[in-house]
Amino acid sequence: MTNADIQYLKDNIDRLVQIKMIDGECLVARILFVTHVDEEDEHDILYEIVSSNMMDWYVQHQTSAGYVLDFERIVSFGPVAPIQT
Repeated sequence: MTNADIQYLKDNIDRLVQIKMIDGECLVARILFVTHVDEEDEHDILYEIVSSNMMDWYVQHQTSAGYVLDFERIVSFGPVAPIQT
């Protein structure tokens, strides 16, 4: 993940972001916090789930309002596409 990617996530705290993960999950999340200290540390995102193609997992494991996602699991991310009517 590049510094520009990390900055994009930080700039979108409290906003919705679409995230695609290595396991095939596609989700819309509200970014709550981005952890990034330096290149040697672990990096992750604290997020609130809005929707996912794997919502059953969240229903079964609902333990808190926020979930943690390691940067290594992210394939791509970006703005949420507007709904076309």
